[in-house]
Amino acid sequence: MTNGAVQPLRPNRIPLSTQTQQYLLDLIEHGTYAPGEKLPSEKEFSVQLGISRSTLREALLNLEQEGVVIRRHGVGTFVAPGYEHRLESGLERLESILELAARQGFQVRIEGLEVRQIAADVKLGEQLHVAPGTELTSVRRVICVDKTPIAYMADFVLSSILPPDEVDDIFNGSVLDLLKEKGLAEITQVVAHIVAMTADRTLSEKLKVKRGQPLLLMEEMAFAGGGEIVEFSRNYFVPDHFQFHVIRR
Repeated sequence: MTNGAVQPLRPNRIPLSTQTQQYLLDLIEHGTYAPGEKLPSEKEFSVQLGISRSTLREALLNLEQEGVVIRRHGVGTFVAPGYEHRLESGLERLESILELAARQGFQVRIEGLEVRQIAADVKLGEQLHVAPGTELTSVRRVICVDKTPIAYMADFVLSSILPPDEVDDIFNGSVLDLLKEKGLAEITQVVAHIVAMTADRTLSEKLKVKRGQPLLLMEEMAFAGGGEIVEFSRNYFVPDHFQFHVIRR
């Protein structure tokens, strides 16, 4: 912890648990508590903040669900070790994770790249609006920051648009970027669905996390100018390293 003092919270019109949550997030983002550092006990922290333990507990629970802190039963609450490497993105932006990382100054690399041609099964056919058996190019890989896996991605594109041999030495990890760079398709819109899930054996091995650990699954469909679906992807994110937001106007 830095020398910055923790100040008691002052009542206002914002619910106290929400106010507490934002104040704790500010402390972490300004370095009062560093990634991996243990926070004070609930008893000690609630006294410092001048709030009840139940209010503090609710704020910590919300921060845990957002991947900001990790709570270990019988041990304590810690700032998520990967918090300093979090990628923050507005979902209104049409950009790849690689563009996002570069914009925020992170060095990203890919591991375990698997590129092959497959036949669409019923589910993939439904997602891409093609008949089962249609030839697809499957691109699977792990995205790492500082040797730490932060995402596992699986993209499926019509082989008539992206043949497997087009995924060559210039591939930087983003199929979206590759399609744009090679002029293979003009992506005008991406529709994303995000759900919470837990890591199974395969994902735990790919992402080096425990089985059952919470993950974020983002399924995306990329559309070309004519309204046809060009690409479907399943992206599994480790919540410690991501923060998504939506700007509404």
